[in-house]
Amino acid sequence: MNLYDHPAIYDLEYETQTEDVVFYVKTAHKYGGPVLELGCGNGRIALPIARSGIDIVGIDNNTSMLNHFREKIHSEPQSIAARVSCAEGDYRHLDLATRFQTVLLPFNALHHCKTHHDVLALLAAVERHLKPNGLFILDCYLPDPVLYQREPDRRYAEQTMIDPRTHRNLTSWETSTYDPLAQVHHVTYTYKEETGKSWSVTLDLRMFYPQELRALIDLGGFDIIEEHADFRGSPLTGDSLKWVMVLQGRA
Repeated sequence: MNLYDHPAIYDLEYETQTEDVVFYVKTAHKYGGPVLELGCGNGRIALPIARSGIDIVGIDNNTSMLNHFREKIHSEPQSIAARVSCAEGDYRHLDLATRFQTVLLPFNALHHCKTHHDVLALLAAVERHLKPNGLFILDCYLPDPVLYQREPDRRYAEQTMIDPRTHRNLTSWETSTYDPLAQVHHVTYTYKEETGKSWSVTLDLRMFYPQELRALIDLGGFDIIEEHADFRGSPLTGDSLKWVMVLQGRA
C-alpha cells in the first residue's frame, strides 16, 4: 500500500505546501497552454492552473487519486471544469496523439523512475507530446547525505492532524532507510488514530545525482535552458537539495 491510495490523507499531508503550486501556475501562464501534467495525482497543481484560465490535461497511474481528482472537477463551476480533464496512464509510455505547449512533471514525480531506461522513456514520451519550441518543466530532489543517515527505527516529522474522514486526531510520523547501491530512499509513513488503530504506507524514491541526470537529459535529446535551486529562482549550488528545471527538445 502506498500514500497515493489515500488521497484524502495525501491532501492533509501537503495542504501547507503551496510554493510549487504558485510556481507552476505562473509557469503555465509564462509558457502558455494547453498544458499536460504528468503525475497529476488528485489535482493539487492541475486544478489551480485550470482555475487561472489555462487548459490542462492530467495523467496519473493511480486510480484512487484520479477518482478523487474527478470528484473535485465535478464540484468546480462548469467554466473551470471545462478546462481540465484527467486520464489514467503511465507517463513513460504515453501517447495521446496530441501535442501541448507546456509539459509539467511536478512534485518530485521523476523519482518514480527506477532506472535510466525509465527516464529515457519518460523523455521520449514528453517529446511526443510537445509542440515545436514547447517546454518541459520539472522539479526533483537532489541527494541529501544528512537525510540518508537517519536512524531507521526512529520517528521523524511526528505531527498530529485532524483526519478528514473521522474528524478526530490522527498522529503521523516518518521512518526511512536509504539503499546506496540502488540509490533508493525508502520512506514509510505511519498513521495512528485515537482508537489506537494504525497503518503504514510507503514511498520508494529513486534518487539521481546531478551529473547522472544531466547525462540522461542530454541522451534523451533535451537541453536545460533554465535551472534553479528552488521555486523562487535561487541559483543552483553544490549544497542544493532541490532542482527546478526548464528543458527544451533539440528537434
